Amino acid sequence: MTTTPAAHDKGLERKCSDAVEKLVDLNINFLAIDFDQTMVDVHTGGRWQDTIPELANRVRPVFRTLVPLAARRNIRVAIVTFSPQTKHIREVLETAFPTVAGMMPIRGNDRSWTYEGSGMRLGKQEHMASAAEELMAEPRLGVTDVRKDTTLLIDDDPRNIRKGLKDGTRAVWFNPRDPNRLLDDILLLK
Repeated sequence: MTTTPAAHDKGLERKCSDAVEKLVDLNINFLAIDFDQTMVDVHTGGRWQDTIPELANRVRPVFRTLVPLAARRNIRVAIVTFSPQTKHIREVLETAFPTVAGMMPIRGNDRSWTYEGSGMRLGKQEHMASAAEELMAEPRLGVTDVRKDTTLLIDDDPRNIRKGLKDGTRAVWFNPRDPNRLLDDILLLK
């Protein structure tokens, strides 16, 4: 038996909604999502040369559905990446998430930001801390208290996941070969 695209979309929306409710139950108010091989289904290597619409078309359906649902429940989202192409990423977000892209900080290796805190600087930890500082500095974004225990890192690189967990941040490994598995893994969080 095959499912129709509409039935698949409804199923994905239901699972994403359940995942967001689980995040709310766990008091998670900040999703830090990797870009290459996670948000998008390609690894740009920080050297994307095709068009922005082509890259925006590579945003995974699970995130196209999850991100706006999370935003509606006051869970803020940031992109944390080692890519220096943050301007490209900003344009992709504006295309894929026009209603929430303006509330999504991006922290990449573009030298446009610094982290002055005393926390761990390995993996994506300083990227997340800097994005959290930006969110908390903007009261209009509705997030006043982002901490490690209210943050969830989603990344395809197990090293970043291990570093996050070691530092006390919740983290879920994103399997690029099974993107919708993310939703099951979120539902298993405690």
